[in-house]
Amino acid sequence: MPSTAVTVPSKSQNHELLLGLLMTEEVQGVEEREGALVFFFEETGYPFVKAEFERIAAPFQSGPISCELILDQNWNEEWEKTIKPIKVGRFWIRPSWDIGIVPEDKIELIIDPKMSFGTGYHETTRLMMAGIEEMVREGDRVLDAGTGTGVLAFSALKIGASKAVGFDVDPICKGNADENSLMNGLSERFQMFVGTEKVVPSQTFDIVLANINRETLRAMLPALKVFMTDEAKLGLAGLLISDREIMLKELETNGLISVRETTEGDWWSVWAINSTSIGTILNSLL
Repeated sequence: MPSTAVTVPSKSQNHELLLGLLMTEEVQGVEEREGALVFFFEETGYPFVKAEFERIAAPFQSGPISCELILDQNWNEEWEKTIKPIKVGRFWIRPSWDIGIVPEDKIELIIDPKMSFGTGYHETTRLMMAGIEEMVREGDRVLDAGTGTGVLAFSALKIGASKAVGFDVDPICKGNADENSLMNGLSERFQMFVGTEKVVPSQTFDIVLANINRETLRAMLPALKVFMTDEAKLGLAGLLISDREIMLKELETNGLISVRETTEGDWWSVWAINSTSIGTILNSLL
């Protein structure tokens, strides 16, 4: 069907931040232009998100937002052409259609995005993957909240986690993550659910990951803590540096304490543990 192209004039230094804030399941594709980002929606979809979209974009605009009706085109196919291999720490992330040589010192991850979040191109994904490299231990059981493509769960499995369970409210993500798990040879150690944390069978994990956004994380923290073993580690991202003080207070309220903080650009990530287990866990990290 026809699409709606929504052009947001903005300075180039704000583009990555805007992408992180405005990329939702309603967005069918994005094009970066000189001095603007163009977001593509289904023709009938944009009116439902228009008010919230324009509210979020307003502080970063350098001119008025404009809309244009575009004739039928496969935006997902066009968008896929822009996905190239990327190095993230010890990992080499590539789409299945790229058959280039993987560097010998890198761990290969095959990720076809299918419009799900998590390709390694965004700072929040890179921050989380760096934390996974440091925090995950052989045999750990991992919970990935807001799984998207599955890239974080698969990163943990590739470096030694024994199993990973993911959940996401978007049904598209389940099919996407399941396909990616097969391509990476991880389907026997990965299980995916559609819905909120309530759909995950009662169990505990050694690592809990959540790369979402501040308000969702604040609301979800008590539930995520229930999934943590006494010595579990919780990794959070999808947060701006300006969210730091608010989130540190939320962690404290939930009996958690920060043990690792990193930033990239405007983005901030934190890893936390149960405050009652700080001595035991810190010794294990030394």
